[in-house]
Amino acid sequence: MNKYVLILFTAALFSLENSAAMNMKGGLSGGHSGSQNSLVPACLDAKALPSPHCGRVPTAVYRQTAKSNGALNGLLYVVFSQNSHIYLATSTDQGTTYNAPVAINRTPEQMYDDGENRPKIVLGNNQEVYVSWTHKTNGRYSGDVRFARSLDAGLTFEAPITINSDRALISHRFDAMKLDGQGHLYIVWIDKRDKAKAESLEKAYDGSSLYYVVSKDSGASFLPNSKRVDNSCECCRIAIDTDNKGNVMTLWRQVYPGNIRDHAIAYLDPKANLNTSSATENSALERATPMRATNDQWQIEGCPHHGPDLSIDNENIAHMAWFTQGEAHKGLMYGQFDLSQNKIGLTSSIDQSASASRPQVYVHEKAVYLMWKRFEGESMALLLRRSNDGGKTWLADETIATTLNGSDHPDWLWDGEKLFATWHTQSEGFQIIPLASSLQAEP
Repeated sequence: MNKYVLILFTAALFSLENSAAMNMKGGLSGGHSGSQNSLVPACLDAKALPSPHCGRVPTAVYRQTAKSNGALNGLLYVVFSQNSHIYLATSTDQGTTYNAPVAINRTPEQMYDDGENRPKIVLGNNQEVYVSWTHKTNGRYSGDVRFARSLDAGLTFEAPITINSDRALISHRFDAMKLDGQGHLYIVWIDKRDKAKAESLEKAYDGSSLYYVVSKDSGASFLPNSKRVDNSCECCRIAIDTDNKGNVMTLWRQVYPGNIRDHAIAYLDPKANLNTSSATENSALERATPMRATNDQWQIEGCPHHGPDLSIDNENIAHMAWFTQGEAHKGLMYGQFDLSQNKIGLTSSIDQSASASRPQVYVHEKAVYLMWKRFEGESMALLLRRSNDGGKTWLADETIATTLNGSDHPDWLWDGEKLFATWHTQSEGFQIIPLASSLQAEP
C-alpha cells in the first residue's frame, strides 16, 4: 500500500467517530475529552465529587452477595479516570446513586484513558478488588502497566505497582486482566521491548509483542514477565475470557506476513492447568501455538486502533466481534472459533456501514448478543442484536439508546441473572441500560 494512500485511509478510518461526534455539538466520541466537557448538569458544579458520570471511560462489574425475598442483592463497582486519578465508585441501586469515590492512585499521574485503553477491574473470590491501567510516561506512545489491589472490598487500596519489568520509555500499553478457574490473576499487555531491541540491532520487526504476568497469591506478587507472542498489532485492545475449564484465552490483532492484520487466539499461559501426565506432545504444542481466528486478509501498514471482543460458551466455542477492511470481509464482523477443534467456524457480517464501530459480543448458554455504535446523521445510536440458537439465526436489530453528543465505547454488565448494556455519553453520563425482556436469554 502506498504511504499516501495509507495516510488518507487511516485518517478517514480514525475520523469516522470523531467527525460524527464533532457534528453532534463538538464532543469526542472515543472516550470524550475530559470531565470539563461533560454536559450532565451535576458535573458542571465545580464542587461535584468525581463520579462515573463526570469522569472518563468508566468500566463496571457486579458482585453478587445474597438473595433476599427472591431478589438478588449485590454491589456495583465502577472504575473511571478523572483529574489524573483512577477512582472506584460503588452503588447498591444499580447506578442510580453512588457512594463517595475512592482514589486508587493517591499520587496523580498521567494515564491513557481512551476507549481502547481504559482502566480494568476484576473482583476476586473473596473481598479482593483488582484494578489495572496504563500510566503515560515521557515518550511518544510510551507507557507502563499499573496495578493496585484492595483486600477489603474496595474501601482502601494498596500503593500501585508497575507490572512491566522493562522500564524503557517505550510502549507497554493496552492491558487486559482476568481471573482463571483457580483464582490466579492474569494481566496481559502490548509491549515494544523486542521491537526496540531489534531496531537497536538494525533488524526488522513488525508490530509489537504480547507479554503477561500471573499472580497466584491474590495480587501480592507476580511471576516474572513472560512473552506470549511476537508481532502483535501495536495499538488494538486485547480481548480476554476463560474457556469452559477456566483457562484464560486471549484474542488480539496479529501482524501476519505481508502486513496482513487479522486476529489470533491463544491460551495466555499454555502450561496452565495442563494435565502433563496425560498431555501428548501434540496437545501441548497446540496449546502453545497461537491460532489464526479470523481470515479477512486486511493488508494495512498501520494499526487500526480498533480491537476485538471475545466471549466463550460452555461448549468451548469462542464468539468474536471485530472490525476489518480486508479483501475477504469488510465492516463489523461476528465469527466463531472452535477451541476443541482449533478451527474457524461460522463468520457473518454485523454491519458494513461506514459509520458503524466498536462491536461487542456476549454469550450466555445459547443466547448470543451483539452490540455496536452507528452514527445516523444527527445522533449516535447503540444497537443490539440477539440470537437464541448460538449465533445461527438472529432476531431483528433494536436501537437501545441514542445520544446527540460524544460517547465512549459500549460494554456489557452481567449481574448474575440479567444482562445490561453500559454506555458513557457526554449528555447522559454513565448509563446502565436494562435489556428489554424480549432481549433477555430464554430461561
